[in-house]
Amino acid sequence: MRALTQDRYGWEHLGVREVPDPEPGQGQVLVKVRAAGVNPYDWHYAAGQPLVARAMMGTFTGPRPPVRGADLSGIVVAAGPGVTAYAPGDEVFGFGTGGTFAELALAEVSSIARRPVDLTHVEAAAMPMAAVTALQFLRAAELRAGQQIAITGAGGGIGHFAVQIAAAWGAEVTGVCGPRNAAMVRELGASEVIDYTKDDFTAGERRFDVVFTNAGRYSLRALGRVVVPGGLVLANDGSRDGLLGAMPELMTAPLVSRMRPYRILNVSATSSGEDLGVLDGLVADGVLLPIVSATYPLERAVDAIRQVAGHGHARGKLVLTIA
Repeated sequence: MRALTQDRYGWEHLGVREVPDPEPGQGQVLVKVRAAGVNPYDWHYAAGQPLVARAMMGTFTGPRPPVRGADLSGIVVAAGPGVTAYAPGDEVFGFGTGGTFAELALAEVSSIARRPVDLTHVEAAAMPMAAVTALQFLRAAELRAGQQIAITGAGGGIGHFAVQIAAAWGAEVTGVCGPRNAAMVRELGASEVIDYTKDDFTAGERRFDVVFTNAGRYSLRALGRVVVPGGLVLANDGSRDGLLGAMPELMTAPLVSRMRPYRILNVSATSSGEDLGVLDGLVADGVLLPIVSATYPLERAVDAIRQVAGHGHARGKLVLTIA
């Protein structure tokens, strides 16, 4: 099969190559990939950034597995031992294991769900990592109807899902984004939109129950200034490169929380077929819709990954079309 692979970190080592077809193991299915979502996760692995995270990515010199990609939507072509929930021909979406920027990919049955009937494969592939991350962060915040929430990076992958989920839960949403995404963010459910190129919302008088940061544009200290006493900063900032990236701020967050009149929370989002089912329900209810700004063929996967590496300028999601 064809797959986007790399044996060492660095853009020059990425390329579409022929590799052996994977075989499903216990509790796995083999999926013919129709589309695969592109995430900042992918450029971190491609570039090996931040450097301190390389031990978790594989080895210091190269990532493991060598095939890029985590999200998929496609058709089951084979089921491994012990799998009864899915059979060949079933259409699924979710998280792959071992890489999804390929014609075929493996997936654990616990990390996939049936493709939402109201979405195309391209739209479904846009959801897993970004939408599940948004859902798990907002759930951890115990967001309630009537609460005020500001979402930075509101026009991006995670942000545009967070706006819709928070609005569906009855929160009053303020989206912080660039001017080209403002109309979209309002249409997705934000009652107010702040253009970060004109206004620094962390310097204003407005206070929020929750601030959900995604773009890495603001320090945690600055965000803490705009939450109410006892409020919460949801810190999701993996966008920085360099030696340590955002790790120093995130590691000191628990200590800062003890010293400040607000809490800082970072969530380790996990792949979850159950949460994909929750998202499917929101899609069926008409309150959640993936926005796909562009699609790329597998041969241009590197171009797509480079696009998501442009911090803070995303519009919805980018998706690879594969088969």
